[in-house]
Amino acid sequence: MRRCTQLLLVTAGLLAFIGMARAETVFLKSGNKITGKILENNDEKVRIEIEVEGGGKAVMTIDKSRIDRIETETTRDDKLKAADALLTAEEYRRAETEFRELVRQEPKDYRGRLGLAKALVGLYRYEEAIKTLEHYLLLVDRDRNSDLMLYLADQYLQARNYRDAKKTAREAGDLYPQDKGLQATVDDFLKRCDRVKSGSEQLKERETAESAERKRRIEERKTWDKAKGNSFESVESGKKLEDWTAESNEKLILDRYMEIDADKDAWGNYMAGGDEKSLQEKVTRCEMKFVVDETRWAEMYDHVKAVLIYGWYYQMKARYPKCFPSVTVVSVSKDGGKEKEKKLARGSWDGRKEQVIVDRWTKEHRDPGRPVRNKVIK
Repeated sequence: MRRCTQLLLVTAGLLAFIGMARAETVFLKSGNKITGKILENNDEKVRIEIEVEGGGKAVMTIDKSRIDRIETETTRDDKLKAADALLTAEEYRRAETEFRELVRQEPKDYRGRLGLAKALVGLYRYEEAIKTLEHYLLLVDRDRNSDLMLYLADQYLQARNYRDAKKTAREAGDLYPQDKGLQATVDDFLKRCDRVKSGSEQLKERETAESAERKRRIEERKTWDKAKGNSFESVESGKKLEDWTAESNEKLILDRYMEIDADKDAWGNYMAGGDEKSLQEKVTRCEMKFVVDETRWAEMYDHVKAVLIYGWYYQMKARYPKCFPSVTVVSVSKDGGKEKEKKLARGSWDGRKEQVIVDRWTKEHRDPGRPVRNKVIK
């Protein structure tokens, strides 16, 4: 519907452009030209009505043999109206062509320059639009057009050039100090400049703060405790799980190590100071290993151990939703001066059963009176 309206506007503008032809020009072979209204045109002669200096009209008869060509002309106002119709219909490329020709013919005419600037803005060529308007200020130093200057001020504002925006708007107001409507428009514009600038300053402060935060993250993520995890993110996640466990059994966990994997782009963005949430959502592998005090672990009932593993698993799953985590519980003993790991339990997702499976490799320690159940935590 909107497109149809635009086409109607363009058509109307072009019809007006054609219908308003008011003059024709006869170009003679001698190089001269005569402009007026042609009354008669046949194979032998052309009769043309011209305006006479001092007033009145006269009719000239010109032999066809003397004529090179005849062209129909329209007034500048007609051409401006046709170009404006293209602008209204958002036919910016065609409007640019028409206005550019009008500017070439009359560089000091504000109407052509303003129309050309608006067409360029419609084509997202903002800098070129500003230069087009600035050229007008260079050519015309007196009796400038206030509408053109206010449009230029608005373009300065869009470019966050607040100083020139205010300066140009004030100069537009000074052109016609008695025009109350113009003064009110200028005042509103200056207030708008202050509001936009204030908002931009706040944005700038926020960007500065975000930049500082990003730098802090980059430095923080360059180093991490490699004995605790394969990245800063994994160390931080493991620490939270350890702290959660310590709330109920403070001395159970002696050490921990956690590994996560994600695609190269996610890692690159994270190491460059990006949001950790973006990395967490793209983690494809997550493996957690807890080193526990074996005596304390053995003293715990099996269902309590399962609840711990269940809690660790689903906390990791919540943090890294794309992967299926695994958690392993081990104890470490000295054997001939070397550390030897002993597996005590493991929790992982079984896709076939769609359950978290808890495996235990220690002697069963069941709460007396508690019914015997299988080792699957649903």
